[in-house]
Amino acid sequence: MPDRPILEIMHAVLSIHPDASVEEAVQKMSSQGMEAILIKQEEEYTGIFTKIDLINLLEKNIDAAEVNVSTFMSKPILSLDASTSEEETRKRMVEKNIRQYAVTQNGKIAGLISIKDLDS
Repeated sequence: MPDRPILEIMHAVLSIHPDASVEEAVQKMSSQGMEAILIKQEEEYTGIFTKIDLINLLEKNIDAAEVNVSTFMSKPILSLDASTSEEETRKRMVEKNIRQYAVTQNGKIAGLISIKDLDS
């Protein structure tokens, strides 16, 4: 299989307001089969909430319905250009132990890519 640019396999941006609960974020992620969601206030992405962030929250016995997603989001948002190859994306994910990146095109976030997208 040719080494495609991640633009061809990325997912549409999934986002939620920073005041939403972690529970709402997880429900939205689950309904879309995603492992990450971007936090967006007005027109600006301010962070990313991932499956790993959820695990960290649960390990602290915090009620996901009682805490805002912005409290546990990761920042800054790490991104790769849409023209980055699958091979280079996988290499960076492994080297940096990161499971998902935002995908940028023309300097703006255009999608999300996860390690599981590269394995399908």
